[in-house]
Amino acid sequence: MITKIKPPKSKFTLIIGLGRSGFWAAKYLSSKGVKVIVYDSKLDNGLVENQKKLEKIGVKVFLNKPFEYKELSNIIDQLELVIISPGIPLDHPTILTLKELGIKVKGEINIGWENLKDLNWVGITGTNGKTTVTYLLSHILNKNLILAPKIGNIGTPSCQFAHQRKYNENTKWLIAELSSYQLEVCNQIQPKIGIWTTFTPDHLERHKTLENYFNIKNNLIKSSEIRIYNYDDYNLRLYKNILCEGIWITSDNEISNKKDCDYWLDESEFVVERGNRLFKVKEFQLKGRHNIQNLLLAVAAARAIGITGENIKNSLASFKYIPHRMETIHKDKSIEIINDSKATNFDSSIAGINSITGSVIVISGGRLKQGNSQIWVKTLLKKAHSIFLYGESANQLKQFLLAGGFEKDIFVYSELAELIEELMNYNNKEKIETILFSPSCSSFDQFKNFEDRGENFKYLINLSLQRKY
Repeated sequence: MITKIKPPKSKFTLIIGLGRSGFWAAKYLSSKGVKVIVYDSKLDNGLVENQKKLEKIGVKVFLNKPFEYKELSNIIDQLELVIISPGIPLDHPTILTLKELGIKVKGEINIGWENLKDLNWVGITGTNGKTTVTYLLSHILNKNLILAPKIGNIGTPSCQFAHQRKYNENTKWLIAELSSYQLEVCNQIQPKIGIWTTFTPDHLERHKTLENYFNIKNNLIKSSEIRIYNYDDYNLRLYKNILCEGIWITSDNEISNKKDCDYWLDESEFVVERGNRLFKVKEFQLKGRHNIQNLLLAVAAARAIGITGENIKNSLASFKYIPHRMETIHKDKSIEIINDSKATNFDSSIAGINSITGSVIVISGGRLKQGNSQIWVKTLLKKAHSIFLYGESANQLKQFLLAGGFEKDIFVYSELAELIEELMNYNNKEKIETILFSPSCSSFDQFKNFEDRGENFKYLINLSLQRKY
């Protein structure tokens, strides 16, 4: 008698998290014939909509499903690969168990790289400035007829571009903003050009030590064919001797800096490339010295790609602003209101505050990160007329300000909506020139992300202005 052997059950990929990256990883892999299941621990209307879209193409989606090993035990034998959301740390207990069992764990960016590595990547990392450099470089290239989409942490998942690539057949370059959360799980990306914008303590609640945070970012830069660094950043300059050889920029025209740098801004505000003037920055509309650094990083990359100085200059005239990064949302004869929701830490907030001339009211709050609050307080002592605080960190931020000697008005609120109404009434009396939304904290106490926070701020301001007028 012949015993029939049951065929093994088919293997599948499990995706954890149904945000943008998880949704597009599922959609792309399914289009390639991969069997995909998705888990998400939350349940809301947006996730239900994504669930419906994926189930129409045969992807099973389970919402309100915690990422715990016991939830996986009945499918573990069929599990070939787990793709995790960037929000899940590698030391998560379930991740550690899966790795012990020999199951591969990747991020969405891994899948993107594996399927798009035939293109030229520009990998942009750093504590602050990533988004501006990504937008700016993509804009310069596109204006010079080099199709260069933005992907990664900036909002378009790499798998979304991979899925839609047939509509972008002329793409030769990808401009990828890469966060430490993405790079932590993916050390295989080898960009044509790697850019390191800044390096200051951030995300240490996730990465534990500054050394680990440094190594995560440095792995990307070491793997790049052409490397571009910001000499104005104290820590990058400090590590210059141990970093791989590369191109350095500075916004300072000191002679000592010119010896170590390839691009700088001279006393007449010309961008200089190794002693040769390229163009004057009068066409560049973004405020602040930090944005001159961002411009020089983008210029160095554009020049490495082959764009002339004249063509870079011409492209800058149409570059206006970046959503949620020093974005002017209202301006009239009496006041300018600026949305800098992207300022998710003290250093980024300081850069934005320093770019303001004249009197300013600053709005801060959210979920506090590790970082040096003392320089933030010193900056506010010099620049701020008053401070409005909200959210989870409001009282702690107030204590930082009081300890640092801030004796001007400080207001504390639980919700941003309540704050805006009181702020506008206050400013009708004080007549301050600028209101700056500069949270200096993460958004996760009350919002999904900094974009959600920024959009909420803009909505509340517009609502208040409508009532005023």
